[in-house]
Amino acid sequence: LPGPTSIEREVQRRLLLKAPFAFAYLDLDNLKAYNDYYGFAKADGVIRQTADLLREIFTLHGDPGDFLGHVAGDDFVFIADPQSVDAVCQKAIEAFDRAIPLYYDRGDRERGYIETDDRFGEKRRFPIMSVSVVAVMADGREDHAALAKHAAELKKRAKAVVGSVYLRNDRDRPGTPGAKIA
Repeated sequence: LPGPTSIEREVQRRLLLKAPFAFAYLDLDNLKAYNDYYGFAKADGVIRQTADLLREIFTLHGDPGDFLGHVAGDDFVFIADPQSVDAVCQKAIEAFDRAIPLYYDRGDRERGYIETDDRFGEKRRFPIMSVSVVAVMADGREDHAALAKHAAELKKRAKAVVGSVYLRNDRDRPGTPGAKIA
């Protein structure tokens, strides 16, 4: 998938067009713990599988002008039409949640978690991986840095939710009906 330079170029191109678009970010939850427990080769397989799932979803449910990129590690960015972004994000969650248990040993899958050291060296239970997906609706008035900042703020909120979740900046405010879409 295209990397950071291509992502930056595509965002700039969209901003110059001044047409509305959705700037979306997908992050894998608990990949580091999975990597520590199962090893780099299996974790890399999860990243590759996620990229393949996203490509397939964009082919089947995206619009011809949509863009999909890989920032690095377990972070993906896509730019989609505001009318199709919800369907793309929902399909991404469904496909990931259906495929990811197969990357775990049967016992871990049945238990629903793995147990490994966290970032501070403390033994902890980590649930089966999930995805946090966020979308920032852009209208051409903001710059790439502002879009990335809004996405990072939403991502922080999404990661606080257990399990896969999709949040949008124009919907996901306290008290808004349907804030958690996943």
